[in-house]
Amino acid sequence: MKKLVKKNRNDRPDQFDGFSEKEINTLYGIASIKKLQPDDILIKKGDIDQTIYVILSGKIRIVKGGQRQSKGGVFLHPGEWVGGIDFVRQVPCTASAVAVEPSSVMAVNGKTLDALEAKTQLIFFKHLNNLALEQISRLEQKEKKLAHKNIKLMKDIYRERTKCITDIQHSEMIQNILKKVPKLPVFATTLANDLMGDRISSKEVSEQITKDPSLVGIVLKTINSAYYGFQKKISDIHHASVLLGFNQLYQLVLAEGVRRIMPDIPSFQEEHSHCVAMSHISFALSQKTRIGKPVQLATIGLMHNLGQIVILLLKKQNPKLAMFIDSLDRAQIGGLLLKSWNLPDVVWKSIEFQFFPEFSPPNNIPEEIRDNVTVLYISHLCYEIYQGKSEKELPITFLDEYKQLLSLEKYSVVDIAYRHVLPSLGKKINSLPLPLRQLIGKQTKP
Repeated sequence: MKKLVKKNRNDRPDQFDGFSEKEINTLYGIASIKKLQPDDILIKKGDIDQTIYVILSGKIRIVKGGQRQSKGGVFLHPGEWVGGIDFVRQVPCTASAVAVEPSSVMAVNGKTLDALEAKTQLIFFKHLNNLALEQISRLEQKEKKLAHKNIKLMKDIYRERTKCITDIQHSEMIQNILKKVPKLPVFATTLANDLMGDRISSKEVSEQITKDPSLVGIVLKTINSAYYGFQKKISDIHHASVLLGFNQLYQLVLAEGVRRIMPDIPSFQEEHSHCVAMSHISFALSQKTRIGKPVQLATIGLMHNLGQIVILLLKKQNPKLAMFIDSLDRAQIGGLLLKSWNLPDVVWKSIEFQFFPEFSPPNNIPEEIRDNVTVLYISHLCYEIYQGKSEKELPITFLDEYKQLLSLEKYSVVDIAYRHVLPSLGKKINSLPLPLRQLIGKQTKP
């Protein structure tokens, strides 16, 4: 970087480029010189400091925090400067400046400059402007390098994750593990396939449920359980159909099918409640945005975490292998399991790619499942918001690109959760499962 000062034979900076001896003497006569020892704070983040500090000797470190021992940062050397050049507005400093070694700086403020001749002031500001331009150029180069590294990192992660899909699909050990997982009940598989394949209408599915005594029994038993918590007993399927509506009746039957493959212990009950909540959130978001098919998204939401359930089952059965089992990719395991159950490709592929939005933009997700993966991803973010997390705690690196696919780019995740999804869930709150009703009941609009 071009230096603002030159050094004489005694290695003492005493002359600015373009300044006359008289101007230099004037500047040194009216500006204060500060001596700093290592770890002395020159500028503290948050303070109002309308002073430019020209580094005459030593080394200054710029750090985001105000701690003397902060690590990292940017280093400035003799001839460079730090501080604000706005002598009118009182703007808090955005970073701290700390001496790394014995240093001296020239402090130039508004009064100092006013004491200089107009020509000298102009030369001084030209120097600052040139240095600022050089700093901007350096930052632009760093930004380009960082962007290049980010793209490469994203591609590396994507390549490894897609390779993982292929490896798991061809793993004989994984296939043997999946064969030991309990099968989804026939009624749930049949219902899901019929609806996903668009072979029958919603009305026909509703009629199918009401005509099958076993399904009727499942619906009545489930809806009268503590899980739903209705105060009055529901005695016939028609009453249940009116109370729930077709879409929730379908979700109830499918959810009961998933529940039957789980042990009746707290950890699995929690996973089941999470999956049911995701089913309803995904349905509501799909319906609100008109992206994807709501019933299809309800199915994907309900089954999105089956891989984790498989992992819990395996750990329960093989506690000595817990470390190995935890290393399995739950999205890939879930996708393979649903594929082995002969569920439609759109369901298991969407679940297989469900975590890709966390590290990859939408164009890396197959087009035929992109909408489903997007709705599932943002639904999961909404669920985390309902659980009390803040947006900054969530995996949102590529969130803007995914929001655009839903035409929600002007909304934050909190806005989507409370303005778009929550009202839809609230309209049918009395017919939702008790855990989900309790979760919604806790929500207050920020």
